[in-house]
Amino acid sequence: MSTFFSKPYEVEPCGVFTAGHLALLVVTICFLAVGLWLSRKMSEAQVRRTVCISTAALWALEIAKIAFVLLVTDSRNPNDFVPLYYCSLMLYAGAVSALGRGWLRHVGDVFIATGGLVGGICFLILPNTSLPRYPTLHFISLHSFLLHGLMVYLGLLLLWKLYRPKMCDLKWCAGLVSVMCAISAVFNAVWDHNHPAGPEANLMFMTHDFPGTPVTVLYHLTGSAFPVFMWLIQALVPFLAVCGGYRAFKMIKRSDI
Repeated sequence: MSTFFSKPYEVEPCGVFTAGHLALLVVTICFLAVGLWLSRKMSEAQVRRTVCISTAALWALEIAKIAFVLLVTDSRNPNDFVPLYYCSLMLYAGAVSALGRGWLRHVGDVFIATGGLVGGICFLILPNTSLPRYPTLHFISLHSFLLHGLMVYLGLLLLWKLYRPKMCDLKWCAGLVSVMCAISAVFNAVWDHNHPAGPEANLMFMTHDFPGTPVTVLYHLTGSAFPVFMWLIQALVPFLAVCGGYRAFKMIKRSDI
């Protein structure tokens, strides 16, 4: 139990592309497959209920994670506990999808089925915010794979049962991401101004480098324009990837290839 709630680097971390990472990935994929199979006969109302229950569970886990960071690790670095990263948007999108109505619900649906799906897949492949710091069987490691596994499950579920990607919906996904990027950029600037000795705030990865990840490549290539590129990539690329993939799937299906 002491290992399950150990501090960062207190126990040898799992690391990325290791046996532990592969084990977590395989287990997540198995649960994902079983979940989708069990969901095959869901009605729209049942899908909505599933989104609501899943979002409530994710908020509970997020609160538990924040408590762990503040009480166990003693960290006061906002990067560790403020839920303003791309995948954190699932918490807000899930809430408006489950509880909202009209266009507000549609915003949540669009993000879950596009940005949330892509964000979840990317993290499962490259979990750089958890496994390089914690062992395989750790609260943060399991939390991160559960969060991102649910993101993939809900994204696929909505694409299967409720939502069909359309280019006109780009504005909703990009709008939500842009609002969060703006909030994060302002927070980062204010925090860094008031805490010149560090740690530097880097919510939504909008301001500083994140060494050892693909972010660092973009950071060194774009220089002072890095925040703009980071905003555009997060706001546009995941939606366009899903929309393009869906169109390609429809074309292949029509051609009976």
